[in-house]
Amino acid sequence: MQQAEQVLKALMGRFRPEAAGGVDATYQLELSGDGGGRWQVSVRDGECELREGAAAEPDTTISMSAEDFQALIERRLDAMEAYSDGRVQVRGNLWLAMQLGELFGF
Repeated sequence: MQQAEQVLKALMGRFRPEAAGGVDATYQLELSGDGGGRWQVSVRDGECELREGAAAEPDTTISMSAEDFQALIERRLDAMEAYSDGRVQVRGNLWLAMQLGELFGF
């Protein structure tokens, strides 16, 4: 398994600005387990930025294992199934969390 930081940096290259129209949000990603950590992804004006650490006031916080996160973006794990099974927890704006896959093509 890759470190979450490597996976996230690769994910930034898949950002789809055309899907981000009207999105102004800060996502807090809390990835547990080996290779995990905390990152914030800000999407504004059709651009995105990745920063390590906790966001002061995230619009939505998504918590899962680093292993599940990698499987999710590699399309080996269905987001809705993982959410229903409790493998993904969302605090804050659920709608924004559901948009994440569209923004990054997974």
